Amino acid sequence: MRGRGDRDASDRDAARLSLVSVLSSGTARVVGSGVYLGRRRLLTCAHVVNEALGRTMFARQAPEDAALRVRFPCLPEGPALPTRLVAWKAAHRAGAPDLPVLLGEPLWGGDLAVLELTAEPAAPAAAASWRYMDRGQEVRAWYGDGSSFTYADSSVGSVQHDHGFVDGAPRGAAIGPGYSGGPLWCDKEQASVGLVLGVMSPPDGPFRGENVLRRAIVAPWQAVERFLGAAETSAGPAYGDTGRTSGAVAPVLRHKLHTVVLNLLPDEDQRLRHTHRVLSALGLPGGSRADASVAGLVELVLTQPRAAAVLTDELPRALRETALKLLSLCRGALVPGILTPLELASLLALLDGEPGRLLEEAARDALVNTTFWDEPLAARRGEPDDAVRHLVLALENYWGDSGSTDTPHRVPALLTAVEYVAALTTSAQRDELREWVAAVAARIGVHESVLMSRRTDAEDWAHVRRARTTPAEPRLTVQLTRSPSGGRLCTVWYDPGTGEDGVLRQVLADDEPRGPQEVARLVQDILLREVPAAVRVRRSPLVEFVVEPEDLDLPVDRWDDGDADSGFPSVLGVEYAVVVRCPELRTQSLKRLRAWEARSVGFPAGAFTRLMPEHSEPEHVYKLLHQDQQTGRLAIGCSPEHRPRLQVVCLAQGIPVALWDRNDSPRRIDQLTALMLNGHPRSLPERVRAHRARTLGSAGEETVAPVLVWDDASRTPPEPYWSDPSWEDATS
Repeated sequence: MRGRGDRDASDRDAARLSLVSVLSSGTARVVGSGVYLGRRRLLTCAHVVNEALGRTMFARQAPEDAALRVRFPCLPEGPALPTRLVAWKAAHRAGAPDLPVLLGEPLWGGDLAVLELTAEPAAPAAAASWRYMDRGQEVRAWYGDGSSFTYADSSVGSVQHDHGFVDGAPRGAAIGPGYSGGPLWCDKEQASVGLVLGVMSPPDGPFRGENVLRRAIVAPWQAVERFLGAAETSAGPAYGDTGRTSGAVAPVLRHKLHTVVLNLLPDEDQRLRHTHRVLSALGLPGGSRADASVAGLVELVLTQPRAAAVLTDELPRALRETALKLLSLCRGALVPGILTPLELASLLALLDGEPGRLLEEAARDALVNTTFWDEPLAARRGEPDDAVRHLVLALENYWGDSGSTDTPHRVPALLTAVEYVAALTTSAQRDELREWVAAVAARIGVHESVLMSRRTDAEDWAHVRRARTTPAEPRLTVQLTRSPSGGRLCTVWYDPGTGEDGVLRQVLADDEPRGPQEVARLVQDILLREVPAAVRVRRSPLVEFVVEPEDLDLPVDRWDDGDADSGFPSVLGVEYAVVVRCPELRTQSLKRLRAWEARSVGFPAGAFTRLMPEHSEPEHVYKLLHQDQQTGRLAIGCSPEHRPRLQVVCLAQGIPVALWDRNDSPRRIDQLTALMLNGHPRSLPERVRAHRARTLGSAGEETVAPVLVWDDASRTPPEPYWSDPSWEDATS
């Protein structure tokens, strides 16, 4: 049985599997460290590269044709592995990226470089995992040769924008020459949190050498992540990297890519020209003629995120269909990055400021029925711009937004989210964001009609969202109470939707029962009297019927006012969004009320579930609804003989939004699910109204007559139906 100490030792040994020794080009001695990022990429310090090449420590210009050799200490002794420089950030004065740092200055920032191996390292070498650096973390570093006894333990004392400090305890080894470029492993996070830059020199002033003897300068992961993002290099889990290398791509898929590339660019000079353009756009050194082979170009699009995007952007429109096949194959190979670097930079510029602050909310509501949010995104600390960029990169590689299951009609989640953001911005910002979406959609093959459907959904969502902070639609609340003599007594309240307190007022209280036709005529008359024409044009009224549990299936949406002179019907559920509420089921106990409140809070972002034919007992409903206590939307498709009983159970369990078919048609559950999911949750009443209009007069066995329970906690019914002061006495 392993103890805690054994596990720590094993974890730390595993961390050293990503450690790299950077060798001097002349003597092959270890001059510093590096860390393996995956996908043949190594991260180290720019000054380590300078030292390996015999240059001055803080030389700012990136070395040309830099060929360095490295070793993985975890691998058996063998020939050093060749690398080439692919990204560079010279050291600069801390907090001043444009000012060079001079030898002898006490601290610096930047100082990063990325090297690329010619092939993947053998096992057990492994890519590092990363987490953000925070004050107080205990970290461990190793000398560049990876010897286990060279560990140096420190504590993170300060984290700045582009650098940080760690302080070693006055015992054991200390960070020194040869540690630069190596990872800082944190046991608590079970990941590396930064990179060693160097040892701090004693500054001028009261500090002396002994004051900073064990203080090292480090690059926090959040600073490294920004650098890698700007360089468009893939950096493991923090960027949603799939971990797939080109060698892992199935031979069949690779062969298809080979055929597509050959069809696109049969001439070697063409391939060379396009390869140079792709490498230039990605900020990588120019390729040789050998890189312009068909196999070389296939390798480029498989291993370099965004390479396929740049290549297809460069190709003539006449080759569009073949270019789309190339993109599709790269998606099949899980190559990240559907945007070109220019498209990404343009989007981030458009999202600067208020649009960026709207992105997460828009994405959560746009992708409410996807698995995108099932796994939490890695912590996004630091500056707001970092959070926006991180979310953009995560969304970019999620293909599909739940709008359709047909592959040709799927839209990348990022494009849908940007459409939702655009719907909330000013007209100028909206036009620019939509122009960006349209351009990317055209390049990657999203059909215009599909994109327009997402835009309509976004506009519906924006309308509903504004209603949360601006006046809502007018609302007529009609309470129906059974009369012993037949018919129903009506009590009616009207809310003009101005958002002001105290505007809900009672407009009618019946002493005499009414029949369906009379109720319909009453509702029409009150709405015509109360809702001004100008308001009606902007916001269609919502009509909610407050009913008793036995009347949940009362066909109030079908009631016609019986105006024979007009020559055409006047059906409530066709002309207005008609919903029902049954507060009695949730106000019978404080427990039921609390359940409804919990499920109602933010229900658009909550889960959706379905009651199926296999659900026949109340305990089945209970188990289903408690699998996810945030479930707020339910489609009821159980057997007809069980439905009246189980729908009452669902509402008593606090479900605020429920949809079922009054006709119990055989295919009801699929159509109900489509009604529920094909649009923003808050626009469901309007979708149901439109469905009633489409199917008016249809009598086939497949015709669905939807009943919508819409128990919206943001607009509760009049006071008597949702408050019971006796609960305070019972719980005091």
